[in-house]
Amino acid sequence: MRNILFYSPDLNFCASMLMFFNDKYSVTTTTSLETFESILNSSSFDLLVIDSEPTPKINELCKKISSEEKHSPIILTYVYTIKYKQIEQELKQIVDAIFYKPIDMVEVSQKIDYFFRRLTLSAS
Repeated sequence: MRNILFYSPDLNFCASMLMFFNDKYSVTTTTSLETFESILNSSSFDLLVIDSEPTPKINELCKKISSEEKHSPIILTYVYTIKYKQIEQELKQIVDAIFYKPIDMVEVSQKIDYFFRRLTLSAS
C-alpha cells in the first residue's frame, strides 16, 4: 500500500484527507510543520501533501525535499492570492502540483493516482 504524508495546520483538513484517502492508501497526517519534517526524516513516503501558504520556509522545505536523489512527489495546496505570485513561480519549479482552495478532491485524487502509476512504471 502506498504511503502519503499530509501536513496542514488545519486539523479539520487533516481529518478530511485521512477519511477521503484512508481506504486506498496508508495516510499519516500532522498539524505541525516541525512534526512533518521529523516524520519525513524518520520514514519513507510515496507522496507528500503540504497545505500551507507559500512562505519562504515552505519554499526552502520543498527545495530540500526535491533536491534529494530519490524524493517523493510534492503537492502544495493553499488559498491563492496575488501576494503569492512571485514565490509561486519559484515553487512551480520545485513542487509537482499545486491546487488552490477550495480543492476539487476528485482532481486531487486523480493527480495522486497519476503520480502512483508513474512510480509503479519507473520501478519496473
